[in-house]
Amino acid sequence: MHPTFEILGLSIPAYWLCTMAGVSVCSVTALFRHRRFEELQEVDITNSAALLFIGVLIGSKILYILTILPILIRNRQLLLGDLKLAYEVIGGGMVFYGGLIGALVTLRLYVRKYHLDSRSFFDYFAPLFPLFHCFGRIGCFLNGCCHGKVSERFGIAFENSPSALNGVPYFPIQLVCSLGELILFFIVRAYEKKHHRSGKAMVLYLALYAAGRFVIEFFRGDMIRGIWAGLSTSQWISLAILLTLLIRQYRAFNRNGASPAA
Repeated sequence: MHPTFEILGLSIPAYWLCTMAGVSVCSVTALFRHRRFEELQEVDITNSAALLFIGVLIGSKILYILTILPILIRNRQLLLGDLKLAYEVIGGGMVFYGGLIGALVTLRLYVRKYHLDSRSFFDYFAPLFPLFHCFGRIGCFLNGCCHGKVSERFGIAFENSPSALNGVPYFPIQLVCSLGELILFFIVRAYEKKHHRSGKAMVLYLALYAAGRFVIEFFRGDMIRGIWAGLSTSQWISLAILLTLLIRQYRAFNRNGASPAA
């Protein structure tokens, strides 16, 4: 694998290159999507997109630290004695669910502050989440993190991974996730076209992603992701999201006396 690339004499992490590629592709896609959302002002899209990116970075880092918190506590003396090591441990990862939550909270706050149409805004951004995540998982594969379980038949052995045991064949679950995110992008985009400005596209994305992520976690082989009562942190978050969506749909059904609203 290639955890880093040498560009103009600089060693750049492959994960960040994939992240920047994802941002670039999402930016171009967002420009084309604006044609269908002419009621949204460009300044609001630009500002909210910048805040979303900040929310992703902050949220993903916070959840990563919470996930490895037991490890940090057990090794606190070692980390306090070696600040460089502590920086490498804390700065060495991010968790997508934290980024997703951070982005949604940021977007919600922006929409409420400026009294904007939340349904249009959430539908506008909904397909961009899986599209961005598609590139992120490719970065995980190149880095060797977020790998699958050991598989002699279908596994791929890493050679220079800073996150996995080199020479051990791991099932490339990152590439499966990347393909799944790309498919999810097309599904959410098609659904949004049919239910334009309804707010349902974001609900669909959250429901499908949470369900898929819950299943995918059973095939993961990396251990630094938090295991509580037999389920990973991401699986518990997936269950919480699905339960929240079901409660919202149930309340909407009772309120409207018809088919559930978004």
